[in-house]
Amino acid sequence: MSEISLVQLQYALFFDSIENRPDKLIPRVDDALDGVFDQMPTILPIPQDAPPEVPSVIMQSSNGVYTCNIARTRIDFIVNYGNSGQSVSVNVDDFIKQIRIFSNSVSKYKKFTRFGFVGKYFLKDNNPSRKIQNKYFKKDLGDLEELNFRFNKRFESNELTLNDVVEISKGTINEVGRTSQQGVFIQRDMNNVPVSTSLATEEILKVITSHQNSFTISGISELI
Repeated sequence: MSEISLVQLQYALFFDSIENRPDKLIPRVDDALDGVFDQMPTILPIPQDAPPEVPSVIMQSSNGVYTCNIARTRIDFIVNYGNSGQSVSVNVDDFIKQIRIFSNSVSKYKKFTRFGFVGKYFLKDNNPSRKIQNKYFKKDLGDLEELNFRFNKRFESNELTLNDVVEISKGTINEVGRTSQQGVFIQRDMNNVPVSTSLATEEILKVITSHQNSFTISGISELI
């Protein structure tokens, strides 16, 4: 039986106000994450009338594992796993440790009213459309060229209203040294409904840690 693999974890913080100089966050992120971004940051000349969520700063590591995108309204920290050699549980634990440091550093410069915690996973399967249909559909739709759907369950946690957005789709993944593999992509996005007051780092981390099992193999397996 094929195992679910972790493809990517992403953490987003949404600012309480427009930041006209996203580049000022570069040294804070770099220092907080101990220089993992060893590539020269890319600063893009984004016009002022462009959508504020478009990144104007991109920080990356030379091995392609780490990325940080900074826009005028948000900052995203992304880790790509591939064949990390560690269990998903260990990777999720390590990521939470990193985002605690990341959040503490960013919060000294910007306040935020919303966060997002996103996991992307892949399950190898020779007949992914059949796999999805058996789980979610009563009617046999046959061998579909495309199949994807999305649902959201809202819940309350630590006095915040949260969205649990799940997207499931048929797709392929390319692995180094191997041919492309077909299977099922699963994405889980936990984020809060924006609040009127700023969120503290510990408040965010308390929510994430209390629901981190939803992002491990056991939690994702329930979806497929």
